[in-house]
Amino acid sequence: MQISNAKPSTLVLALLLFNITIASLLNTHVYYSLETYVYKQYENYLLQVKEQMHQAFIDVPHNQWQKQAIILGQTFDTECLLIDRTPENFSAENFKLLQLKQAQSGLIDINSAVIYYPLDEHYIAEIGPIAFTNWQTFLLDWFSWLCALIINLPIIYWYLTTIEKHKNNVSTMLQKLPFNVRNDKQSIYENIKELNRVMLKAQQENSERLILQRDLLHGVAHEFRSPMARIQFALEMLEDTPENEHERLRHSMHTALDDLDKLVKELLYYAKLKDSEAIIDLESVNLHDTCIAAIEEVEDFYPEVAFKLTTNKAIYLEGNAKLLKRFIINLLRNAGRFANSHCKIALDDTNGSITIIVEDDGMGIPPGKSSRIFEPFTRLDASRSRDSGGCGLGLAIVLSIVNKHHGSINLVEGTLSGACFKIVIPQNSAE
Repeated sequence: MQISNAKPSTLVLALLLFNITIASLLNTHVYYSLETYVYKQYENYLLQVKEQMHQAFIDVPHNQWQKQAIILGQTFDTECLLIDRTPENFSAENFKLLQLKQAQSGLIDINSAVIYYPLDEHYIAEIGPIAFTNWQTFLLDWFSWLCALIINLPIIYWYLTTIEKHKNNVSTMLQKLPFNVRNDKQSIYENIKELNRVMLKAQQENSERLILQRDLLHGVAHEFRSPMARIQFALEMLEDTPENEHERLRHSMHTALDDLDKLVKELLYYAKLKDSEAIIDLESVNLHDTCIAAIEEVEDFYPEVAFKLTTNKAIYLEGNAKLLKRFIINLLRNAGRFANSHCKIALDDTNGSITIIVEDDGMGIPPGKSSRIFEPFTRLDASRSRDSGGCGLGLAIVLSIVNKHHGSINLVEGTLSGACFKIVIPQNSAE
C-alpha cells in the first residue's frame, strides 16, 4: 500500500487494528507474567516490613511504642499508628485473623497494603499503606503506553520519512521544471499552488497563441492573395504585351514582392511582440524628442497633413526607446491616412503616469467599429486601397507595445473631429 494513494481513514483503521492485535498478544504473554513477578516481589517486601516491625517492637516497653512507631513511619514514608484493639477499628475478617496465634508476629492485608502488629491485648501497631516502587512497578504501571510508543513510533517515523521523501522528490521535480516556481521560503504546498497558477497561466497563453496563430494564418492567406495575384497577372501579361510594356509589368511585380516582404516583416514583428515571455530592455526615454523624431519620419509621406506636438517640455518614461518610437509612428501614420489637414500629439505626466494623446481631423471611427480597430488585418474603410491602408497590423502592433509597457490605450472624445487615441503608461514600466 502506497502512502500517496492510501486514504487517511484506511491508514488509521489499519493502524488501530494492528495496535489492538499487538496489545492483545503482549497482554497475554508479557503483561501477566510481569504482573505476577511484581506481585511476588511486593509480597516479599511486605514480609520484610513486617519483620522489621517485629524487630522494632519486640521486648520494647510500652512507653517506647510511640517512639518506635514514629521511626517506622519515617523509614517507610507512611503512617505508623497505635490503635485500640477493638472491632470498630478493623474489618471483621482482619479482627478475626488478629485473634489467631499466627498473627502475633504481624498480619499483612495485601489489598490495602497495611501491616498490623499486635503489641498486647489492648493495642495494635498499624503501618501503611506501604508503597513499593522500582523500575518493574513503573514498567507495569506504564506498560500499555510504553507498548503503544514502541509499536507506533517506528510506524510514525516510517510514515513521516516516506512523506518527507515524497516532498523532496516533488521539490526536485519542481526545480527541474521550466517554470520559476521554486521558493525555499515557502512550503512545498505553496510551491505546488504556485505551479498550478503558472500552469493555468501557461495554458491560457497557449490557447491565446493558438487563436493568434489561427487568426494570423487566415489573415496572411488573405493578405498574400492581392500581391501574388498582381505577380501572376504580370507574368501572364508578359507574353502577350509589347516589349515597351515589359518594364511597367516588371515594376508591378517588384512592387508586389516588396509588399510581400513588408508584410512578412510586420508579421514577424507582431508575433514577437505578442510573445508574453519576451523581455524588453528598459531605459529612460525622452518622449518629447521621440515624438519629434517620429513626426520627422512620417510627415514626408503625408505632405498635406500638418503634424504638431503641443507639449514643449521634456517628459521621461522608463521604457524601450525603439518600441515607443514605433508605436508613435504607427499612430501618426494611421492619423495621416485619415486626417484632412491636421494631426496633433499631446504629452502629460501626472500621478506617476504618462499620458499620450494622438488625434486627427479626419472622419473618425465608424460607430460600432471601435472595438475592432486593434485586431490584426482590420481595415474599417473598405474603400481604401492597400497602398493607403497599410497591411492592417499598425494598430495591433500599437496595442502590443502598450501592453508590453503595462499601459492602456482607448478611444476618447478629442478636440478635433477625427479619431483620438489616449495612451496611459506607468512612468516606471518595470513595476
